[in-house]
Amino acid sequence: MELERPMSRVMLDAVRPVPVPGPVPGVDWVDQVEGDPVGALESFVLGWFPAEEAGPVGEPGDLPEALASFHRLARLRPAIHRFHDPVLKRPERAGGPLGDRLVFAAWNGGSMDWSFPWPPEGEGAAADPLVWHTEDPGGEAPETIVEREPLSRFLLQFTLFGALLAAPFQAATLCMPVANLDGLWSVLRPVPLSPFLPTYNADRFFVAPGLLAMISADEDEAIACFGALHRGTLSPLLAHGFRWSRFDG
Repeated sequence: MELERPMSRVMLDAVRPVPVPGPVPGVDWVDQVEGDPVGALESFVLGWFPAEEAGPVGEPGDLPEALASFHRLARLRPAIHRFHDPVLKRPERAGGPLGDRLVFAAWNGGSMDWSFPWPPEGEGAAADPLVWHTEDPGGEAPETIVEREPLSRFLLQFTLFGALLAAPFQAATLCMPVANLDGLWSVLRPVPLSPFLPTYNADRFFVAPGLLAMISADEDEAIACFGALHRGTLSPLLAHGFRWSRFDG
């Protein structure tokens, strides 16, 4: 059934009415991103994920404050450790093209990982270190680039990405002219972070109450993905006339 066809949508809503969204978390945490990214991450996670009883978690050891804070937060909201590719519960020592490092996250069975220099060198280096993105870390010629965001802000990017992919209700558009996004800018608030994974999709994050959005665009074309806590939060997106590859609303 093609959801972009009005009659199909009417029929679907008749047999599966869209419930009114329940309480949704706000987006005031965006105001903290520039000055206190660790606080912004905490506010987002505590608002987006429900509290639950967590099992005992060992101390992660002597880590930069941003990562230590993340692990403390995971005790309150263990859902962030259940993403498809979560931050590692225990960072791992490794080498690499740029030197010794501490790996704190990995993807796709280890085909890429993220780390920071370890032990830290230079005054202030341990407080909020640079993040290294390494492709094929176990291969013969791994390639490492330096992320544009330091650890504190990268952890926020990484968590927003994981939260969107883990959201109970999701939607994704087909590739479309970038001008089609114009109607969203009055609804979505941009998160002031650099593009995520710039060598791949270079996604930028946007938020609205109870809604996460990730948009990859160039001068001509765009793809938008959304994650929501309630099905009804996605339904207003139908008014924009997008063609969907997935729509859970």
